[in-house]
Amino acid sequence: MIGIDHPQRLIGKDPFDLYESLCAKTGIRHDPCVIDVFISAVAFMEGGEPSPWWSFTEKRKSILLRIEGKD
Repeated sequence: MIGIDHPQRLIGKDPFDLYESLCAKTGIRHDPCVIDVFISAVAFMEGGEPSPWWSFTEKRKSILLRIEGKD
């Protein structure tokens, strides 16, 4: 749906942009945990250790706080 037809295409992608693209394409706002899944997948494809998506929840929350200026 968002142009990722092979895991290699995740390399260099911004997980937050992937999330926004998915929401726009489907016309609904998905659970923010989907961002964690995207962060996990991109990190792994860029050479990171395999980790479950939920281990990226705090990272997502921290990034969103910085973006929103609530840091």
